Amino acid sequence: MARLAIILAGALCLLSLAQLANSQEPQFNVKGRVFCEVCRANFINKFSKPMAGAEVKLECRDEESGIVTYNVGGVLTNDKGEYDFIAEGDHEAEYCEVTLVKSSWDDCAEIPVDGLGEIPAAEITLTANNGFHDKYRYANALFFTKKEAQPECQELYKELEEDKEDEEPLP
Repeated sequence: MARLAIILAGALCLLSLAQLANSQEPQFNVKGRVFCEVCRANFINKFSKPMAGAEVKLECRDEESGIVTYNVGGVLTNDKGEYDFIAEGDHEAEYCEVTLVKSSWDDCAEIPVDGLGEIPAAEITLTANNGFHDKYRYANALFFTKKEAQPECQELYKELEEDKEDEEPLP
């Protein structure tokens, strides 16, 4: 009988340890890139340049109230314009996004605004309850713009116009 009690006690200890290991907050590795978009086309293109030293931040907001519940700031890009940081915790009921904070280039420091007056943001999902089974989360690229388009951008505009001419008209 004493042996059975010892085996049961050991099994309970192992179950407790397993539960403790599973109760740790998840960690997610957030990766993304920042560019200088020299053509003011408001999308990454062949003339966009990776921006080293740019600053981004992550903010998660409660989906109902909009209150910031989690943030990671002061994240800088490396010499390839890439950032990589750890976000802790499961944020299933929150809206999380990476946004631009500060450019490292004086001549490419404007944060573009879209047609709706919104600043660019890369939405990411920080939960293990969404079908993604790894710890990596990849944010869409973000970019600062120059005050004026560079001369080489005429080539891009011409290509875009040619593509537009090749499109079939809508019925």
